[in-house]
Amino acid sequence: MKWKRSERLVDMTHYLLEHPHQLIPLTYFSELYSSAKSSISEDLAIVKETFEERGIGELITVPGASGGVKYIPTVSDGEAREIIQLLISELSKSDRLLPGGYLFMTDLLGNPELMNRVGKVFASIFKDQNIDAIMTVATKGISIAHSIARHLNVPVVVVRRDSKVTEGSTVSINFVSGSS
Repeated sequence: MKWKRSERLVDMTHYLLEHPHQLIPLTYFSELYSSAKSSISEDLAIVKETFEERGIGELITVPGASGGVKYIPTVSDGEAREIIQLLISELSKSDRLLPGGYLFMTDLLGNPELMNRVGKVFASIFKDQNIDAIMTVATKGISIAHSIARHLNVPVVVVRRDSKVTEGSTVSINFVSGSS
């Protein structure tokens, strides 16, 4: 099947957004769309320009035989400030303070759109780092950790006090009180 350019652009953009921080060889797109690499390169130039103009992220092209294209999600400084200001505003509401000095955050942490935006902010900050995994303790940080990991395309590690039989292999580290 021969794809129209508009179809290629839409499908290629969707694929890139779903595979952040993953190097995709141009031959993958060339074979998928039955198109010349030169046409794919032109399409990617359009996607790159649009991503950068809209603040969606960066498209990095790696030359050479083992090269390809990689989508790096980013957030502009202005958008990051907007997200942080939203969090500050929401968390500053007096009705969020619970007995015992706890802060009610479940509604925010359970909001997929907000967590996606927060994850993208963190991923933007660490985009140039060689991140192996996102680690969190087994508390309210799990949703944020998953969002960051999705944008960095790395696994999530949840640190728990006690192991869960359904989670497979574990590493046990015992802490001993006292002086050493």
